Amino acid sequence: MSTEHPPTTRPTDPLRLRLRDPGELVAAVPHLLGFRPVDSLVLVAVHGPGDAAERSSTRDPARSRRLGVVARVDLPAPDDLAAVVDGCAARVAATAPDEVIAIVVGGAGSTDPPRRDVADAARGAFAGHGVEVPTRLWVPRIAGGAPWCCYPPCDCRGTVGPTDDSPLAAAAAWLGQVTYGSRAELEASLAPGPPLPRLAALIRAELEAAAVDRELGGPAAARRDLGAVTAARDEVASGRVLTDTEIARVAVALGDPAVRDVAIGWALDPDEALAAAAEQLWTLLVRALPAPEVAEPAVLLACAQLVRGGSALVGVALERALRADPAHRLAGLVGALLASGAGPDAVRSIVRDASAEAAHRLEGRAG
Repeated sequence: MSTEHPPTTRPTDPLRLRLRDPGELVAAVPHLLGFRPVDSLVLVAVHGPGDAAERSSTRDPARSRRLGVVARVDLPAPDDLAAVVDGCAARVAATAPDEVIAIVVGGAGSTDPPRRDVADAARGAFAGHGVEVPTRLWVPRIAGGAPWCCYPPCDCRGTVGPTDDSPLAAAAAWLGQVTYGSRAELEASLAPGPPLPRLAALIRAELEAAAVDRELGGPAAARRDLGAVTAARDEVASGRVLTDTEIARVAVALGDPAVRDVAIGWALDPDEALAAAAEQLWTLLVRALPAPEVAEPAVLLACAQLVRGGSALVGVALERALRADPAHRLAGLVGALLASGAGPDAVRSIVRDASAEAAHRLEGRAG
C-alpha cells in the first residue's frame, strides 16, 4: 500500500514506511483494509525474500519487505472453518506471497489466545499452497494500547501501536482513503440514497433518445455522450449539484463501453481536482442509480480506487456492480485483476491503455 503526507499530486512511486514490530502491523490493519475489523481473521501477504533470521522473527515480521494483499473474513463457525479459511487462503496464495501473517481479532476478555483452531487452519491452508505462516497473532480488538500475543509455541507479547495518530493514518488521509469504523459503515458510504421518483422515467426517456442518436449519429453520438459525462464531471468539480435529468443523461451515456473506458482514464488525470471530481461523480451515481445502470459507475469507482492503491471500497463497488449486472464483463475483469494481486503500477498501465484505445475509437481512427 502507498503511504505518507500531503503533496499536491498523486504519487507515482510507492512510499515506504517501516513497521518495526507486530504491534505496529496490527495498528496498520484498519488503514490497509479501509475499516476497523472485529471478530475477523486477517491475512497479510508479505513479499520479498528476507533472510532466515528475519523470516523466523515475530519481532519484525515485515521488515525491509513489501506488504501485499490484505484479506479479511468473519471468524467462521467450527463447521464452516475449513471451507472459509481454505477459500480465503486460495485467493491470497494466488498473489504468490513469500509468506503470510495471520491475525485473529476478537475474544475480548480472554487472557489466552482464543480460536486457535482458526490460526491452525490458516497455517494448514497455506501449507497446502507451499506458503509459510510463521507469524500468527491474536488481538482482542484493534485499538492503540490493546494487548497482542502470538499463538503457541511462540510466547511473544506486546501492545498495539497508535491506530489514528500514525504515519500510516496520515498517509491514508493524504491519498484520500477514508478509514471507516466498521465494514457496515464502509458499505453504508455507497448505500443507495433516498429514491428519486422521476429518475426511472428520465432514464427510460434517455435510453430511447440514445438509441435513435446512436443509430443515426454513429461515432458522433458517442462523442456527444462523452461530452455529457465530461460536463457532469466539471459541474461536480465546480461544486454544483446535478439535476435528475443530468444524472439520467450521464447514466445512459456511460452505457456506451467506449465512453465508459475513456472515463476510466480520468483517474490518471494530472489535474488532481478533475481526478477527484470524477471519483465524486462515480460515487454520486452509485448512490443514485438503480440497476442495471449503476453497474457502470460502480466499476469506474472501483478502478479509480485501484489506481490510487486500492481500498476496501473496491470490493464493495464491485459487489454493487455485479449485483446490478451479474454478467458485467468489465466488473469480472477487474475482479480477476484484484484477485491476481496486481499492484498499482500494473493497474495504472491497464487503465491508461484501455482509456487511450477507447479515445482512439471515439475519434474515428479505429474500430
